Amino acid sequence: MTKPHLLFAAIVAAAPAFAPVLVQAEAVQLSDGDSFRLGDQRYRLYGIDAPELHQDCKDAKGNNWPCGTRARSELRRLIGTHPVECKAVTVDRFGRMVATCSAGGKDLAEEMVRSGYATVFTRSGIASPYDKAQAEARAEKRGIWAGPFDVPSDWRRANPRDGVSGGGVHARDWVAQLAAQAWYWLQQKLGL
Repeated sequence: MTKPHLLFAAIVAAAPAFAPVLVQAEAVQLSDGDSFRLGDQRYRLYGIDAPELHQDCKDAKGNNWPCGTRARSELRRLIGTHPVECKAVTVDRFGRMVATCSAGGKDLAEEMVRSGYATVFTRSGIASPYDKAQAEARAEKRGIWAGPFDVPSDWRRANPRDGVSGGGVHARDWVAQLAAQAWYWLQQKLGL
């Protein structure tokens, strides 16, 4: 089988897994401020990074507060009783669907950034659709912007979980990521 045929087969095989998902709010099991479980599938919100569940931040007076727990509570508040709809963008190295998700007609990632309970997560030099929301939260000192905090990725590096390395994409995930990105591109082009 040639490489283009192999890629097409991977996209077709993965397409059902990357189709938009709509679930009722009570079915969402939150892990932290940017990841959750819908049934057997784990999801991570695309384009943001929220404090880890056990991460603390400091307020304007230098007092610790549980920003990771509050970020998860904020995501729960944003979902409320609304159904959650997710469209997969890719698969991360942990096998989670990285997706754009909305509830009540609002982009959950954008609202997490706007409320100050997540930061934008982009590759160096690439603009984020959430940059304006982050500038607003920072200027208003909302959430984690009220005082000093460790960027979540820095906090994870300083506080590794047992058995979780900082390595890159595993070879077995490469095909799934490629298929997910191709499916996302098709969704955008076809308006799915």
